[in-house]
Amino acid sequence: MTTPLPTTSEKSSATLSSSPQPRRSSLLTYLLIPITPTFTSLPLLISTFISGLADAASYNAWSAFVSMQTGNTIFLALGASSQPLTRPYGWLKSLTSIIFFMLGCAFFARLMRALGHGGRTRLALAGSFTIQAALMFIAAGLATGKVVPTPDGLISPPANPPMFVELVPLALLAFQAGGQIVASRVLGHSEIPTTVLTSVYCDLTSDAGVLRGDNAVRDRRVMGVVCLVLGGIVGGWVSRSEAGLGTVFWIGGGLKCGLVGAWLGWKAEREGEQGKGNRRRRGW
Repeated sequence: MTTPLPTTSEKSSATLSSSPQPRRSSLLTYLLIPITPTFTSLPLLISTFISGLADAASYNAWSAFVSMQTGNTIFLALGASSQPLTRPYGWLKSLTSIIFFMLGCAFFARLMRALGHGGRTRLALAGSFTIQAALMFIAAGLATGKVVPTPDGLISPPANPPMFVELVPLALLAFQAGGQIVASRVLGHSEIPTTVLTSVYCDLTSDAGVLRGDNAVRDRRVMGVVCLVLGGIVGGWVSRSEAGLGTVFWIGGGLKCGLVGAWLGWKAEREGEQGKGNRRRRGW
């Protein structure tokens, strides 16, 4: 007995079932699942270390911060009295950093919210850190290629005439720094802002349970301080070494690429699991 040939409709069904559409749909579903908040403090602590790297290097090279905007605000205010005298256009660098940091915060906040679940999806976090890494790599390329003036060991480039090209890497680095603090807010880790320590110092010392043995929030604050200080130390030593300023930003961008991979493989949020409340009960 002969086997009947498949009909046209059966062929169409077989073709559809073998198409890559379901695979793409599964990948998108995987990327749009919110992640579990467990251990999300660890990538933020690495981000804090990166802030220390970048701020130490940028201040040493260009007398402006890319993350710590409180310091930049004071430098901007000093510009009203034409100070410091050795950096007549220092206020412009600080203003550039402040503006682009705020633009970065606005951009990353809207981007992450647009990708679902308030920005807590794998796609939102990995996409944010991919952009941050790319901006750090561009700044690293500008420094390595000597497109912008960089310190030569312990000797800084001459302040005059002013080199306004310095504003380009400052803007790029400040913009990406906005993505870090937005991520800390999205994940509910306000005790790890990743870019500044003033509020951390206040919250740490005013915590009624600061001496309690089981205090995960305190531990995260302390580790945030340690990571920023270590980042600053490493950034200072690397920028004054033969490796140079660009290497600092290459390291920062490389670390952020590692975080992209971490976010892509992060465990999904369990049913009924909520970000802030459950995170604080589970510790790290």
